[in-house]
Amino acid sequence: YFSRTGITIEGEENAAQAEEAAGEAEAQPNGTKTPLTPEEEAYLKEYLSEVSTGKEVSQEMVHTLFENLADGDALAEAALTSIYLPVAANMAADMNCAEIHLADLIQEANVVLLTALSDPEAEHKDDPWLRLQLRKGIIAAIEDQTQQKFQDDCLVAKVEKLESAVKDLTDDDGENRFTIDELAVILDMNVDEIRDILRLTGDDK
Repeated sequence: YFSRTGITIEGEENAAQAEEAAGEAEAQPNGTKTPLTPEEEAYLKEYLSEVSTGKEVSQEMVHTLFENLADGDALAEAALTSIYLPVAANMAADMNCAEIHLADLIQEANVVLLTALSDPEAEHKDDPWLRLQLRKGIIAAIEDQTQQKFQDDCLVAKVEKLESAVKDLTDDDGENRFTIDELAVILDMNVDEIRDILRLTGDDK
C-alpha cells in the first residue's frame, strides 16, 4: 500500500526494527536532523510519484527476489532497485539535515542502493541487510558533507582573518608594511597556507 515512502512492503515495520537494532552500534551522523521545508516536501512527493510503481509487494516476493539475486538474476536486481528506491528516498528524508540538500542526499542513497545490490562480496543479502547498508551510506554522505562544510567554513574564516590583517597592515598609500613571514607570526598561520590563501584572493602580488 502507499504511504509517504511510496511502496510499503508487508512486514516492513518489523524489518525496519530489525535493521535499526542491527545498526544500533553504528555511528550517528554529525549533522543535525532538520524538518523538511515545504519545497523539500513537494520535491519528495513528486520524486516518490515518479519512482513508485503503485504495486503492493509482499515479504515473500521480496525474499524470492533476494534469492534470485543471489543466483545472479539481473531481473531480480532491477526489481529490487525499483522496490527500494522509495525506501531509500524515505530514509534520506527521515535523516534530512541542514548540511546537505535533500535531493543530493536521496541521490547518495540511490548510489548506495545500486552499489549494495550489485556488490559481489556480500555473502547474504536481504531486507534488513539492505536497509542497514542504506542507513550507513546516508550517514557517511552526511558526515562527508559536514566535514567539507567545516573545512569550507574554516577556510572562509582564515581568508577573512587574513584580509583583515592585510588591511590593517597596509600603509595609507596602499603599500604593504609586512612580509609573509611576519604575517605568519602575527596570525599564527603556516607560511604556505598564507600564500595559498593570498593566491585564492588575488592578493599574492
